[in-house]
This record gives sequence, C-alpha cells and structure tokens, in this order.
Amino acid sequence: MRAGGMGELPIALPVSRAMRGADLPAPVAPVAARATGMTLGPAPAAARATGITLAPAARALGAAILLAALSAAAAGAITLREAYEQAGPLGGYDKHLELETGRVYTGGLLIGPTYGPLTWDPEGEPGGDVRIVGNGAILDLQGEQICISFCNRRLDIEDCVVLDGNIRFRGLRDDFLDVVPTGSVRHVTFYRPHDYGVRLQGAGGDIVVERNLCVDAIDTGPDFIFSTGIASDCLPTGTSYSASVFTAIYGTPALRSNWSFHSDPARNSVPLAHFHFLCEHG
Repeated sequence: MRAGGMGELPIALPVSRAMRGADLPAPVAPVAARATGMTLGPAPAAARATGITLAPAARALGAAILLAALSAAAAGAITLREAYEQAGPLGGYDKHLELETGRVYTGGLLIGPTYGPLTWDPEGEPGGDVRIVGNGAILDLQGEQICISFCNRRLDIEDCVVLDGNIRFRGLRDDFLDVVPTGSVRHVTFYRPHDYGVRLQGAGGDIVVERNLCVDAIDTGPDFIFSTGIASDCLPTGTSYSASVFTAIYGTPALRSNWSFHSDPARNSVPLAHFHFLCEHG
C-alpha cells in the first residue's frame, strides 16, 4: 500500500550544515504545498510543489560532495561500525559518536536485533540509545543502511553527508511485540541514497525528520516485506522520505522543512518520488 498526502506542510530551504559553503540558492519565504509532493525546496511561491526545478543547486551539491570526498580520502576511511564500537557513553546515550569533519566512514550500521521469520521474534543484540554527531563527515554506506531495528531505543543523527544508502527506523507493534524505535534525523544531506533517504517502517511517533536535503534517491526495485524477505511491488523505492501509513498504530512523525529533488525532470514531477506512506506488510 502506498499513499501520498497528509494535509499542509510549510516549505523552506534547509541547507544542511554539512554542506556549508556550497553555492546553493538563497532561502526564500516559506510557501505552502501539499505533502503529496513534499518537493521541499527553494521555489518561488508560484512554482508547483510537484515539479520544482533546482538544477543549479544540484550541480553545486555534487561538486561540493566531490571536493569533500577527495579531501577525506587522503585522511583515510574507517568503517562506521568501527567508529560505533569505539564510541563510549555520553549525555544519556549508550553510544555517542563524534565523527571527524571531512572524514569518510564506510559501510552501514545496524542498531538492535533483526526479525526472525521462523521464531517471529527479534533476534540479535538488543541495541541501545545512539547519537551520531557528524560534524560534516561523509558516510559512504556502500549500498547498506543505518538502521535502528526492533527495539525501544533511540537514534539521533545530525550534520553529515550520506552516500549510497539510507537511514531507517524499523519497528513492530502487535498483540505480541511492542518494539518501536524513536529519534531524529536533522541537517543530513543525502546524495543518491539507495531506496530512500529516510524510511520510517513501523515507527513514527517521537521521530523528528527536519531540515534534510535529499537528491536523486535511487529506485533499486521493490522493497522487501520484513517478515518474509519477499520483494513486494507495493513497496516502491526511489523516494526521498517514506513514512508508515499506520499512523494510528505508530504515531505521526514530525516532518519539517525537508528538501527533495530529482535531477530527472520527469521523475521530479512525480509526487510519490518525494514523499509517500507505505504499509509495512506490503
């Protein structure tokens, strides 16, 4: 199941702090647009929310990321998992990751258990409360994801650039389990993320997705049903921001001042390429 639209949301230009110095257009006054498109960008009030053209900004973004990546390569990359394992507790978090400006961190990160299709129970490490302060670091996820999964814990991530991956909150609430993560995604620049920029899958309440920038989310084919691992045509990918359709069960996330753009004009004109609701069960 997929759907687009949930009333009116404010729109403004959210320049990620990780991209300071990029030659992006100056902010404009907020305008109102329907969340069916959620093409959140610096368009004049007369522009359609489902077809904003932002090619100059996208070119500047790509150039800035390339320069940052070249600089970071000289510093040497480490895996995000290594940074996670080395991090200690701070400020009420079990793991507090303070990343280095301009450094590349590779690979994904799973926080919490996976879902056992045979046992119908979460399996694996229990997870914890995690904060990732990016400081402009580049997270090259290499087709993987940062996922907090099937635990009542918290992930807060901010101020970084995410390449070739996504950030996912994954939970489940039914008659037998109540394992729903919370947290926030703020000031994150997503460039060519796989599947989605941010995916809220069985989660939503007490989650803030704010002032992020997502460019050219990649359609990798249908996503997979969590309980079976079977791909479903009802779970399309290639969307910047995706929330759970079951807001009555999981709550409604706070989505504020996010920006979505596809460099292909045809794709950019499709509302569901920017925002949609999905059913967890396909």
